[in-house]
Amino acid sequence: MFKLTDLRNQHDDAMAMADRLIDLIDDYRGEEDALPIAIQFSKLAGLFRVHFAQEDVQLYPELVATGDREVARLALTYAAEMGGLANELEAFLRRWPSSAVIAGSFVEFAAAARQLVLALAVRIERENRFLYPLIEAAAP
Repeated sequence: MFKLTDLRNQHDDAMAMADRLIDLIDDYRGEEDALPIAIQFSKLAGLFRVHFAQEDVQLYPELVATGDREVARLALTYAAEMGGLANELEAFLRRWPSSAVIAGSFVEFAAAARQLVLALAVRIERENRFLYPLIEAAAP
């Protein structure tokens, strides 16, 4: 079983990165500010790629196989509801591949980035608040 401490630490790191990204978006003054935004988003995306691989590909299937019906049910629900976030992240990265593209349609980028960050934050909150405590309670 995964160490939930590692996953929680990733959540904390991701939220700090997301907060920094939103700060950069809020402080945007022009094209020269697009590069730091693109760099920050790339860092956040890299962390989430690793995190999604650990949770969606390994943790959730492992939880389903535990034999604990409540844990398995919640893991299946979370995988179905939130597993699509990895695809949303990849689609976002394809749509906004560079600082030039970001600067070219900044208002659209900012709205899309805020929406994606909110979806990621909701996922993190639900896992921290509901899934991880259930896993800990079911652990031998």
